[in-house]
Amino acid sequence: MKQLLTKYILLFFFASFSLYSQSAQTQQLISAMIGESPLEEDLQELCDVIGGRATGSKGNLESVEWGLKKFHDAGISAQKEAFGMPRVWLEKKTEATVSGDANFQIRIVAMPFSIGSKNGNFIGQLISGGKGTDEELKKINSKMKDKFLVIDSDELKDIDGLFVDYANSAKIEKYSISSGVKGILYVGSRPTMTMFRHNASQGDENKTPLFSVAREHGARIIRLLKLGKNLSVNIKSEIEDGGEYKSFNVVGEIKGRTKPDEIVLIGAHLDSWDLGQGANDNGCNIAMMIDMARQIKKLGLKPERTIRFVLWNGEEQGMIGSWRYTNTHLNEMANHVMVGSIDIGSGRINGFFVNGRQDVMNELEKSLKPVSGFGPFNNLEEPVVGTDNYDFMLHGVPNIVGNHEPQFYGPTYHAESDTYDKVDLRQLRINGAVTAAVVWYFANENVKLPRQSRAEVQKVIENTSLRSQMDMFNLYPAWENGSRGIK
Repeated sequence: MKQLLTKYILLFFFASFSLYSQSAQTQQLISAMIGESPLEEDLQELCDVIGGRATGSKGNLESVEWGLKKFHDAGISAQKEAFGMPRVWLEKKTEATVSGDANFQIRIVAMPFSIGSKNGNFIGQLISGGKGTDEELKKINSKMKDKFLVIDSDELKDIDGLFVDYANSAKIEKYSISSGVKGILYVGSRPTMTMFRHNASQGDENKTPLFSVAREHGARIIRLLKLGKNLSVNIKSEIEDGGEYKSFNVVGEIKGRTKPDEIVLIGAHLDSWDLGQGANDNGCNIAMMIDMARQIKKLGLKPERTIRFVLWNGEEQGMIGSWRYTNTHLNEMANHVMVGSIDIGSGRINGFFVNGRQDVMNELEKSLKPVSGFGPFNNLEEPVVGTDNYDFMLHGVPNIVGNHEPQFYGPTYHAESDTYDKVDLRQLRINGAVTAAVVWYFANENVKLPRQSRAEVQKVIENTSLRSQMDMFNLYPAWENGSRGIK
């Protein structure tokens, strides 16, 4: 009896010590993430020195080598993982003139995967589609053919408005392209002549001229068309547009001490569009990933599970890098305990999307207790599409996405104004502490979250807004035909 009692006392002691040790390590990591580090210098170098990083560009390739070096300098094992991109698309120059009852130049950029004007300029009459509602487009359906459709827009304020924009664009492009428009001009949703890019709803399958016009110039066009003026546009758009090419994810790793085959993955996307510096989308969170790995290594912390830090590429062009990762690491998918993506700027993390998984919600809430002072946190069961959790969600892997307060994210999204000075550096450090606490929890605690089957993923698609979001980005066919997601 005495020996049995001694055994239980020892077991209780070791369990209590382990709990204390994990708690102490979490607090160490939180403190380190908030404290002094090269995070700001890393971010400024990425934004100011390298700049915009469209996948396939010189700047993007430079950023891959930069990210790899940052991991190596921190003592983190890291490598480049090559993958195939389906279509080169880089804008060289786009310019346009309006003529007819009024004559003036307009500031204009091509939307991603818009076709270029290779053999002569795009020339056509302009027609207003209002805000592009179903009623407005049906009203002018018989007049659209071979004309450039002009679509007005509200000023973008936040991420909710962004998803409304994407949903509207998908409907507008589907309807108007099938009606035979020559092309579409979107009036810019950013003020003061600020240019931006929105992805074509058909992604790399798009074959239509699509453009964004500076808000003030677009508003002038709309006013003139409302007055009944006859206007045409002449557009010269030089695009580097080609076939498949090679890109790279950067994968850093800290091996697990007792469960090295079990993986907790946290990532952010390295690529950006090229008009700005890709600071809030998503350079700030790239700097966070690197700093998190750096601090864990510097503190000498050894997780039970392997922590994998991934700097994704091709995210802006359809989450291609993370999709290819799930193919390359298919035999490891069942070993991914948790996958996280941080991709909504530097505003305060006010919770996480758990993407249709109540079981993930329960564990997530436990992981946030050490950082409750940075709350409150409102975790959302609703799924979200548009960043690098997507293909893990389709593979049934537990996954989360940081939800942020808007800060500058909406107005600077894919815009010239997405620059280093727009990042909330203080909040970025706090976000890093919150994210690190979550990662450390899943890397060390006795978490058992099942991988969903294809049928279970299909239920999430059917019972939430996931299907409508997939349609917004033309993603559902790839799930339906089995080329993306769990078989």
